[in-house]
Amino acid sequence: MKFLYINTRNIFPHDRHIIDGLKENGHKVIELEENSPGMKKYSNLAKYLKREVVKYDAIFVGFTSPFFVPIARIFSKNRIIYNATSSQYEGNIVSRGISPFSFEAMKWWLIDFISFHLASLVLLESPSQIKYIGRNWLVKRNKLILSWSGLNEKEYYYEPNVSKYSKFTVLFRGRFLPESGIDTVIKVAKILEDSDIAFLIIGHGFSYRLVNTLMDELKPKNIVMINHSLPIDELRKKMQASHISLGQMADHPRLERTLPCKSFESLAMRLPYLTARNKAVLELLKEDETCLCSKPGDPRDLADKILFLKNRPEILELVAKNGYEFYRQNLTSKILADNLIRKCFA
Repeated sequence: MKFLYINTRNIFPHDRHIIDGLKENGHKVIELEENSPGMKKYSNLAKYLKREVVKYDAIFVGFTSPFFVPIARIFSKNRIIYNATSSQYEGNIVSRGISPFSFEAMKWWLIDFISFHLASLVLLESPSQIKYIGRNWLVKRNKLILSWSGLNEKEYYYEPNVSKYSKFTVLFRGRFLPESGIDTVIKVAKILEDSDIAFLIIGHGFSYRLVNTLMDELKPKNIVMINHSLPIDELRKKMQASHISLGQMADHPRLERTLPCKSFESLAMRLPYLTARNKAVLELLKEDETCLCSKPGDPRDLADKILFLKNRPEILELVAKNGYEFYRQNLTSKILADNLIRKCFA
């Protein structure tokens, strides 16, 4: 089959794994990156689609590109598959705690409504996300397709020769968003300050003021904080050298529906994944089998869980092994893309 994949220059893992997986399954994928400034990107896309005479089996519109959907619908007769993953409303409004009655909220709700309804099919990241989108944007259930987010396999993979840090190390990597629970992680580090446990935090983002305030107030001595981007080889080795990889640890409504990319990356790198006990992640993983869990937003419960696991290396090894095998059997790019084609072209 032959596909056109429309995206901006920023190709996220949500897109990369589909593009790579389709190619691995023998399909032809033409990648069109349009990142011109302002409205020019949309006029360029329209011109391309108008003059393009090649027949595609479908046009994919990439993650975070909702404005490309109406352009593709107007200027192409192909089936349009929008890799939404979730709603833009969630990322811009729910995640940041903006009032649902604000103009900003109404704007993003409308953008989602248009892109969901003009697309032929919409790819979403979890069963709960499908229910949420269908209910709140009045989208027919048969248009909404479950598509786990996957990862960039060229960047995140298991390297058996990487040794663990000499001190038991808990890793938190990701953007500092309210749902991340970064404040919970810092409080846990303070609780465990005298327990011979190190915390490696690699990230930055929206909640950086909260992070800076907490670090100044608590002054935990067992945290190494890296706020700048690292070369991927260095990042991968730091991640794999850690003993536990933390997921999203907050008590936040968005976690009822969304999974972070690091959940897939941790599985692929054979890292024991410890996450808050939220609905979306447990639609994919099983507690105490392919992941470990604590109470959402509860520093004391998370601290107790980390202490328990530090003294139970056999549990960490079993969960890491099970998670890695689950990834290899169900979540590689090739497997996910093959399942996606079956669902979209049944």
